[in-house]
Amino acid sequence: MNSINIIPIGSGSTGNSIYIEIGERKILVDMGMGFKLTRDILARHDRDIREIEAIFLTHGHYDHTKGCVPICNNTSCSVFCDPSAMYPIRNVRAERIGFEMNCEFEPLHDLFVKPFSIPHDYVKTCGYTFRYKGSKLGYLTDCGLMSDAIIDELSGSDVVIIESNHDVDMLKNGPYPKDLQRRILSKYGHLSNDDCADTVLKLYERGTKNFILAHLSETNNTPEVALKTTLDKLKSTDAFVYACLARNEDLLSF
Repeated sequence: MNSINIIPIGSGSTGNSIYIEIGERKILVDMGMGFKLTRDILARHDRDIREIEAIFLTHGHYDHTKGCVPICNNTSCSVFCDPSAMYPIRNVRAERIGFEMNCEFEPLHDLFVKPFSIPHDYVKTCGYTFRYKGSKLGYLTDCGLMSDAIIDELSGSDVVIIESNHDVDMLKNGPYPKDLQRRILSKYGHLSNDDCADTVLKLYERGTKNFILAHLSETNNTPEVALKTTLDKLKSTDAFVYACLARNEDLLSF
C-alpha cells in the first residue's frame, strides 16, 4: 500500500473540504472552505496549497463549492465534476472538466478515479473511489440511502471517508423544523450514525480497517456520539475510526 495522508480541513454543514495525498498525487475532495484557512492548515503540516493538482466535487451545493473560485484563481489546479455542478463554479478561471458518472478515468498520472451515483437532493451527486498503484480510498458523504451497489464500490478500500451526519433521536428532538427533519431523514438526505455504523461493519468484514467519519451535523450530532455508535457496532476489532469536527487540523497517515 502506498502512503495515504489525509487532512479533513472542513467537514459539516458550514463547509466541506478534505485534502488527500494518495501516493504522489495531491488532491482536494470538495472545496467549501476559505482559501486562507485551507492554505494555513496545510502549511502547518508543511504542505503547499500550490501543489494541489485537482479538486473533485461531489455535487454543487454551496457548502461543497464556495471556495473553488479563490483556490483555483490562486493555484493551477483543475476542477473535476459532473456537468450538473458546472454552474456553481462558473466563475472559476481554471480548467473545469466534466466526467461521466459511474465510469472510471485517469485524470492524473497513475490516479484512477471512479465517481459513482448516490441519492441526494442535488441534480446529481457522487461518491468516489481513488486508486493509485495498488492503494484505494473511498469517499462517501451527502448520501440519503445506503445500498449494496454503493458498498460494492467502496469495498477493498484501504481507507473509507464516510458520512455519519446525525443521531436520529437528536434530530427528531432538536430545533430543526419538521420539513427539514424529513428532508434529512429521506432517501435523498444524509446518512445517520446508525446507517454509517452498519456500513462500516460491512466494509470492515470485507477488509477495510481505516474509517473517517465525516459531514457530522453540528446541531444533531457530536463526534463523541458518532464515534461511539460506530465503535459499538464494530465491538472489539482492530479498526481505526476517526470522527471529524467541523474544522480540523489533524494529519492522518495510513
